[in-house]
Formats: sequence, C-alpha cells, structure tokens
Amino acid sequence: MAAFTTFTEEALERYLVMFGKGELKACTPVAGGIENSNYFVTLDSGSGDVEYVLTIIEQFGFDEAPFFNKVMSQLLHQGLPVAAPLSTLDGMSSTIFCGKPTFLQPRLEGSHLVTVNEDHCFQIGEFLGGAHRALSSLKSTRENPYHLGWMQSTLNSISNRLSDPERTQLTKLLGEYERIEALELPTGLIHGDLFKDNALFTDQGELKGVIDFYHACHDILIQDIAIAINDWCQTSTGTIKEALRASLIAGYEEIRTLEKEEVQALVPLQRTSAARFALTRFLSGDPPLKPPEEMLRLASSLTV
Repeated sequence: MAAFTTFTEEALERYLVMFGKGELKACTPVAGGIENSNYFVTLDSGSGDVEYVLTIIEQFGFDEAPFFNKVMSQLLHQGLPVAAPLSTLDGMSSTIFCGKPTFLQPRLEGSHLVTVNEDHCFQIGEFLGGAHRALSSLKSTRENPYHLGWMQSTLNSISNRLSDPERTQLTKLLGEYERIEALELPTGLIHGDLFKDNALFTDQGELKGVIDFYHACHDILIQDIAIAINDWCQTSTGTIKEALRASLIAGYEEIRTLEKEEVQALVPLQRTSAARFALTRFLSGDPPLKPPEEMLRLASSLTV
C-alpha cells in the first residue's frame, strides 16, 4: 500500500458527502507498497469515530473496477474476513475521486505479521480454500494479466538488464510454466497476491482480514497456494520451511481437497510463481523497488 495521488482536504470532504457516513476528522497516507494510493480516513459518525480505508486505484481503469467490487462483496457475503467497498447514498460502490477509480472500505482490525507460525499458515490456507469455494459461483471473471505471453514479453523487454545466468534461469522457468499450463489443472478466481502484508492478524493470532484483491483473476487455483507458500513459509535464509508449508496446505484442504495432479504440480508452480514476481519486480523500476534476486534465489532452492 502507498499514497501516490494527493488531494486537498476540501476535495476529500466533497467526495465523502456521497456516502453520508459523517464528518471528516483525519486523513493519513498509508506508507509502503508500490501500486495503489491508500489513506486511513477517520469520520465522526455522530455517535463516535469510525475508521475507513480510501483506495485510489493507480493500476487499472474504470472498466475493471466493478469486477474487484464484486469479488470483495461476494467474499464478504460468504462470511470471509474481507472489507467490501461501501455504496454511496445513491447506490454506487465503484466511485471516482481525483479522476481515478476509488473505493471506500471499512478499516479492518489487526496488523501485519513479522513472525509466522504454523497456525497462521493454517488460517491463510483455510482462507484461500474458502475464497476459492466462495468465488466459484461468481459470474464475473478477469483474464490473468500475468499469463505466459506477458511473462515472455516482459522477459524480452528487460533482457538487457539481466545477467546471463538470470536470463537462462528465467527462460527455463517460462518453459516449465508452459508445461504446467498444458496439464489443465483446476482453475477459478484467485487472490493472486496473498503475501504477509495483505493479511491482518490480532495479537492473539487470529486472522481478521485479507486485503488487496487488485490482482484477482481467473487462473490455476493452486497458483494462489504457490504464491502464499513462497512468502508465508519462507525462512530467513530464503528457503521454504516444510512444517509451515504443510500447515498452509492442510488449512486449504479443510475446505477443498487437492487433486493428485495439483499436489504434483505445486512445487513447480512455486518456482514459476517466483519467476512471475521476479519479473514484476524488474518492471517496478531501475533499480527495482524490491530485489528480484530474492525470488530467483527462492526458485533455485525449490526442488521436488
């Protein structure tokens, strides 16, 4: 999360009138992140202060905003710990602020974890299983923006910035991803970016919220598990701790049992998921905002 778009207090007050939730008391930019602009907004409801999150979308257009709204609303309706966008007084939940798609959502309880244990991973797996089940009935969809063609064109565009070993490794991983796609594994709507900084836990270790659904798309279901394992189950030395990985998978299978072919493809998909995030990091700038080398080292450490 971050704050790239700025505005005046008066402009924000005019925007908030559409929701009728109270008077503006405070607005604070949320530091960190590399994609959308986020602010914590406090409103005086008349019976007490209520906190919200204002998200100004920087990465996609107005035509895609309704899809993300439907995903979050569907998950909330199915009882999962997410925050869906609020509707305005005249029923709009996809709104415009500063000329960009914008959502106003309740601020969820909890904070991001620094240290992860097996129970945390179990809850994350359970959330993913519940989300996949809940979204299976949603009629809306969105094409995977990180498909094989995107990976190949991105690799070509950054080729001159890569060392020979990096270029060779990524080329090999793209070939592996092509073989995985040919397996025709179960697909559906996924979160697509469930890193530790997109989950909120209480001090007692209870998952209270999952945020940032702006990578949600139609993809291989276990892509979500692979992405989560690569972040949640990684040790300080950049390898995967098997006990954490097993807990995350066990949590998922409380909701949906993995097929044999999915289990066999999971480690290869962890490698190709690491390649995907290495590529997005290369695209974040020169030098990159986050080191792609971390993902490439992780991919090298993953063996069946």
